[in-house]
Amino acid sequence: MSLRKHAGQPSLPFGEGWLPKATPARRKSKLMFVLKPSAPVGLVMHGDATIHAANENTRDAYPAALLHMSLLCMEQFEEPPTPLIEAAKIVAAGLQARPVPITLDSSALFGGNRHLALYRARGNPVVNQFAQMLRRALARHNLPNVWRADAAPHVTLIYGCGRIEPMPIERNYAWIAGEFMLVYSHHGETRHEEFGRWSFDPNAPAYPTRPEQLRMMI
Repeated sequence: MSLRKHAGQPSLPFGEGWLPKATPARRKSKLMFVLKPSAPVGLVMHGDATIHAANENTRDAYPAALLHMSLLCMEQFEEPPTPLIEAAKIVAAGLQARPVPITLDSSALFGGNRHLALYRARGNPVVNQFAQMLRRALARHNLPNVWRADAAPHVTLIYGCGRIEPMPIERNYAWIAGEFMLVYSHHGETRHEEFGRWSFDPNAPAYPTRPEQLRMMI
């Protein structure tokens, strides 16, 4: 099935210009850019979540290999949109950015109190800086991108868990992301189809330093 992209069409927040001509009523599977924890950290997260779920909930912890931190979503589709994927891969390959340090020290319910996730109480500003860099690059090429500036970067451990106590954090989960990925998350299948991964460059320009609050002399 061919995909359409109208000439001169402005960038749309939900990627409507890349949808199939016969658009299905529901588009659930997500095409998204993500960061994934290192394998050892992912296994520890999964193990801790499994123990917590056994004591608190009947839902299983999300598989270690699928744990991820979303950077932005390129909309939802019934099947992988090949032309959009190829265009996004070209944009991703052209980015120059340093590795991204990540720390998670807290847990809470996200997504309307439906999902248990890890996050950092003080935020992960470099994650947001790279997500903005990626979003701007996609927008320059008129590609769909959905990024919420007010959403804390997080890793979901248990989906659809409903009422559950936050998981106690005895030690921080931390790693340095050396790459980012483009994946298609198949709705209802607990499966990621990977379409590309790109390494960060330690020699790339540094991320901007956040301005510190001015201190008044007393």
